Amino acid sequence: MRRHVLTPLFNPGSLLVISDRQLPVEQSLPASLAASVTRLSLVPGLPLQLPDMFAGLGAGSCVDLALICVPSAELERVLLGLATRPPRAAIILPHDTADGRPELTQSVCRRWAQQHDCVLIGPNSLGLQRPVQQLNLSLHPALARAGRVALVSQSASIMASVLDWADDAHIGFSTALALGDEPVGRLAEVLEFLAMDSDTDSIALYVEEVGFGREFMSALRAAASVKPVVVIKVGRALASVQEDAAFDAALRRAGAVRVRYFVQLFSALKVLVHLRRPKGSRLALLSNGSGPPQLAIDLVVGGGPFRKADFSVHTRMALGKLLEPGRSVFNPVITHQPLTKDLIRDLLQTLINETGVDGVLVMLAPDARANLDEVVQELTTLSAKVSKPVITCLLGDAQMRPLRRRLDDAGTPAFRTPESAADAFGILASYHYNQQLLLQMQSPHAEGQAPRLTRALQMIDAARAQGRNKLSEHEIAALLESFGASLRVGVPTSETVALSQVPLRLLVEPDLHFGPVISLSAGGVMAKVSGPGDGMDLAPLNRYLARQLLERSQVWRKALSGHVSVLAHEALLTLLECLSNLVAELPDVERIVLDPMYLDDQGPYVAQASIVLHTLVQRPNPQVNGYPHMAIHPYPYRWVHALAFGGSREGVLRPIRPEDAHGLQTFIQGLSERSRYMRFVSMMRELTPRMLARYTQIDYHRELALVVTTRVPNPADRGRETEIIIGLAHYLRHADGQGAEYALVIGDDWQRLGLGGCLMKKLLVAAREQGLEYIDGVVLTENRPMLELMKQLGFVSERDPEDSSVRRVWFDLTQAA
Repeated sequence: MRRHVLTPLFNPGSLLVISDRQLPVEQSLPASLAASVTRLSLVPGLPLQLPDMFAGLGAGSCVDLALICVPSAELERVLLGLATRPPRAAIILPHDTADGRPELTQSVCRRWAQQHDCVLIGPNSLGLQRPVQQLNLSLHPALARAGRVALVSQSASIMASVLDWADDAHIGFSTALALGDEPVGRLAEVLEFLAMDSDTDSIALYVEEVGFGREFMSALRAAASVKPVVVIKVGRALASVQEDAAFDAALRRAGAVRVRYFVQLFSALKVLVHLRRPKGSRLALLSNGSGPPQLAIDLVVGGGPFRKADFSVHTRMALGKLLEPGRSVFNPVITHQPLTKDLIRDLLQTLINETGVDGVLVMLAPDARANLDEVVQELTTLSAKVSKPVITCLLGDAQMRPLRRRLDDAGTPAFRTPESAADAFGILASYHYNQQLLLQMQSPHAEGQAPRLTRALQMIDAARAQGRNKLSEHEIAALLESFGASLRVGVPTSETVALSQVPLRLLVEPDLHFGPVISLSAGGVMAKVSGPGDGMDLAPLNRYLARQLLERSQVWRKALSGHVSVLAHEALLTLLECLSNLVAELPDVERIVLDPMYLDDQGPYVAQASIVLHTLVQRPNPQVNGYPHMAIHPYPYRWVHALAFGGSREGVLRPIRPEDAHGLQTFIQGLSERSRYMRFVSMMRELTPRMLARYTQIDYHRELALVVTTRVPNPADRGRETEIIIGLAHYLRHADGQGAEYALVIGDDWQRLGLGGCLMKKLLVAAREQGLEYIDGVVLTENRPMLELMKQLGFVSERDPEDSSVRRVWFDLTQAA
């Protein structure tokens, strides 16, 4: 496995310290690194003399990491001295001496790093901590507790503050990094590394700038598909409402969670580190007083982070037996009797067993009549056993603070106020919701798109040939029809007066970072006073995403939902999908406005429509060019092909999809032990959940997985045909970004039918298009059919110098196709 470009930074094997003072890293070094550290002090006026450690590295070798803390006036001299043996990575810490020319210093450092292919953090970075390695490469004097959370901040002060707070809250970190003035492009690389880091279970980001949206989204989606990611972004006062809403939409589609306030970041860290994930937003509240639950419920007013759960008759009957007479058996559950460990156990277990509950919030106020010590101990024991998240709120300080600490240390997050506790559950619920959005892709069969795309391009070319960048209403209707949307455009007639009296505004326009954004809001004169709200999403959409966009839209929820015919509802969803496909396949389209738009029983009716083209002609053929105008790569439906093999047998070759997870697991389980061993070089019988997600939740910006499916009779369903996977080929990009590792497996009953060669040829074409330089894989020496197939395709087979049982089989993608 090739090292990630950031491995020398996060896991250095050797360290060079250049400083005019003692740094925290020198106070406590891990045993694994102690013998590979050299300190070099500056001598004013003399050139930098590289230490003897370089003599043992061999010609052209260098240290992994240089940690530099010198006055800015000396920095250029230090870098010049390092030029003969530049490190693979460097951290430049700020010095006590003020820098009179900070912009020049940044320019010098970045230029030097580019010239010497060095990963550079700084010059104004607090540095890096790897508590899991007992490594403090920062200016923060104390090493953070070791844990499973990675903290990445674009602000040194935020990192210092979080570390200080986390120490008091007993929260540990795998990594803490302040990027400082490093270009925003480094953020994507950091996310890529942390997604693969075995020491990291969740990631917290403090973001000020995201840079190019495609790279950020690609890395964020890859990380969030395997680990919870929480993001706090500042600059709302400087950004427009539209820009901030677009960032919200981007995080939803990435499967990450955005928190708005600094204190919420701490709440998110507490719950994501310890708790099980809920499968919805329905919260049950349990308290020994009536005030705390009301404070929590007030967050729901106007659309809050959770919903009050409804209890079944069975649950209400059980609660009636536990509560004192006259108490309500509805949510919230409130009891004024002295709590005991038995009572809290029975109440909590009853709420957990309710199928309509996704999580429980237990709020306790000081009560001299109750033995809260025993109650907390019971909560600690129960929370570790139950299948749903249990969050606690212990109000007060003198008596309750030690009890909160006990719960925190036991892995049951405890909060000080009802609002912060309820908001913490909202973070968990948002995470679950956003993860569902992350899994969504367009339909594998782009119905109506490909046959009409030529016609759509001809209409755009004709408008440009006439010197126009705006389409007429007739052209707009024809263009939408090319993508499957039937839209009535024009002034309403007397027969259409019975329209919805609520005007809508459907807008599609590009965001600077994230490409085409689709929003539904109030239209007509109301459009000037109502913002986009949550009724916004990034293209591309499918039917599920379009439905969620509607349900988030305030104008839909408050004015139209439940008052529109099923036919009109479905027609509006179709229109949203078609607009999404249109802006994906036609990058020349800059802006689409349908306003005012009404709904009658048949569907949308637009009184005024506008489609504006970009002033400059955009890059043609986005399918081949990788959709550079979009932050999320659409499903590559052009790779969907019908196959004929083995005489009369038929199947489909297509890119894999998240919903193929069950089918892929069934395929792997159905392989013979020999086939599984040949593919995975192990006797594993099935894929782990993380492997299954990695193979099916594909980011088509950087990788590809293809399956061949066919339909066979299903005995369990009275012989009806069902689709099964019979072959898989994929490549996963190497950490070096230049190559990828491929894998190929064909079902035992479907081998020697030409499927393997067909899949590999498609992989090679796709890898070339994505700019990869090589593709390689490890094949067992005894797997002669695979070696013969690769030889026929032009692959080079090389012996592994360390293991004679395997061969490296690779293909040079830079050679002529």
